[in-house]
Amino acid sequence: MLGNVTAHSVRVWARTAFPTTLRVIIAKDIELVEDRHEFELITRLTDDFTGWVEIANLSPGSRYYYALAGSGQENGLSGFVRSFRTLSAAELFIDEELNPDGLFNFAFEAGSCNDQSWRTTRQNMPPTYATMRRRLAGKIDFQILNGDFIYEDGRDVTASDWADKFGVVEVPANVRYAQGLTGVWENYRLYLDGDQEMAEFLAEVPFFATLDDHEILNDVTGSGQSGLRTDARNKPFQQDIASRFDFDAEVERAVFRDPALAAWDDYVGWCNPSDGPRQDIHFGETRVEQGSDILRDPTADFTLLEPDQTSNLHVLWGFGNTGVYDIAEIIGPHEIRLAERFSISENVHYSIGNQRFASFKVSNAEFFLIDVRSNRTSQEVPEGSERRHSALLGATQMEWLQAGMRESTASFIFIVSPVNVVLPHDNGVWYGQGVFGDSKNDGWTSQLEERAQILDLAEALEKPVIFLSADLHRSFMARIAPGVYDVGTGPHSSRVHRLGDAGGSPPSGWYESGDRLVNIIWSSNQYRNDSDRDDRRPGNDWPIYTVIRVNNAYNVPARDGSDRWIAFPEPQLIFEFYDGFTGDLVFANAISTSEAKQEARAVPMETVKLLGGID
Repeated sequence: MLGNVTAHSVRVWARTAFPTTLRVIIAKDIELVEDRHEFELITRLTDDFTGWVEIANLSPGSRYYYALAGSGQENGLSGFVRSFRTLSAAELFIDEELNPDGLFNFAFEAGSCNDQSWRTTRQNMPPTYATMRRRLAGKIDFQILNGDFIYEDGRDVTASDWADKFGVVEVPANVRYAQGLTGVWENYRLYLDGDQEMAEFLAEVPFFATLDDHEILNDVTGSGQSGLRTDARNKPFQQDIASRFDFDAEVERAVFRDPALAAWDDYVGWCNPSDGPRQDIHFGETRVEQGSDILRDPTADFTLLEPDQTSNLHVLWGFGNTGVYDIAEIIGPHEIRLAERFSISENVHYSIGNQRFASFKVSNAEFFLIDVRSNRTSQEVPEGSERRHSALLGATQMEWLQAGMRESTASFIFIVSPVNVVLPHDNGVWYGQGVFGDSKNDGWTSQLEERAQILDLAEALEKPVIFLSADLHRSFMARIAPGVYDVGTGPHSSRVHRLGDAGGSPPSGWYESGDRLVNIIWSSNQYRNDSDRDDRRPGNDWPIYTVIRVNNAYNVPARDGSDRWIAFPEPQLIFEFYDGFTGDLVFANAISTSEAKQEARAVPMETVKLLGGID
């Protein structure tokens, strides 16, 4: 797979059958001869035989061909030679008079929700990735895969099952400590094997990604809820967790974050940019004492933890202290002071999570990839207590996002959120089950205080701010304020949700979204069609993929025939929604930079008088 593409680099990922060193051969021709370079890619046992390498010093806006080769192989592994294109760069388009900033056009696909339950319940899976590969490969610059890359499948594969399957003699420490890690590895393997077109697409189109609930466990909340805990001794790990509606299951979901996200890093998270080396999730084993707020681990060096990259600490499932703990202080190399005290003396497995938000720029657009799951508080309210403050982002990420938005010099800001901003995700099937109360309300509509901080700032910037959102199996475009939009994308292959699952919002028109009145411009499937009149398109399926074009300049060739790119005074964003079966365009809309500017919205008084608005 390809990820984190820039004008001068790309990352190449691979998985092998055993730990080894591959050669990535890259060149500007399909014979792999012109401007040929080779890079080492190492796959490791501790990462489920996966690995990646960053290919640097590439030319901007250029087509490259690449292949993988093992030791002693001259040509590509199994003969496969694929290609990709680096991003363009301003220096290729600068014209001092007509395009002084070197603005250029680019396009990307945004989507989510790759459910493959079809493999066991039906014969046909929506051909969205086959359609996208046929129509988009080579024509877009990258993909943003906005959450739910996988759905829970194969999670019953234990560490011993994994060791037997791959001939591992000694199970590594991270597998012993991160209970359930091997099941999530299996999940990714099943999905990459189960949709070959998706695997091929990601080998040709570089991608960026966010994580959502199914990367961890369905509807997970509470991973950032300090004090959320239970006595989990002698209780089975992930025993039919999907159908259990009890407090223990919610704690189990919350503390499964780090094992699941360690697997996400191995298979997906590598594709995102970072400022320097990203801090790994820390797993350990130690003894804790009843009544103490100190965790001591003589094998760890906690002084290596970077405050801006560190989340919180979890005691993993199966212990009397199982739960979520805030880190109050790094005392020294082997000691951490926690905000909560341990209730039982015992030996525990624990983990310390990391922050995984990221940003990148392409031309005059800046993208903020946010994490709305791993620091999310619980939405449950204990009986008899007042509703506590809740959050999706956590304080560190909120500060980073607000600072990034204020300081951005981009004309367009994209905030890539794995959950929707204006439409609730309720799923009536969950009502009254004792977990979410009357509604699970999985999106930003459950966090109106935090949402207001971001939306107020977005409006004040007076530039287009686009929330690319997902999770709800429905595509839509909703105008929150002038220049501020929530654009729901997907699903790629998951079944559509029902009208009531989105808070009863209309197909189009005005909708009261919490404390805001928003205008839904368009949305995809609103009602499930329970008949299967067409075997090729079962009734509950309307997959959508979304192409977003950043239209900054147009080409008027010079007299000598060379390109001459002229910058638009008001650049535009063009949103195109396509049917995943046919590739037909089902809706399109465009906005420009002028929409968000106050002066563009103010009608001159002379015009008002001319139209008879004032005596």
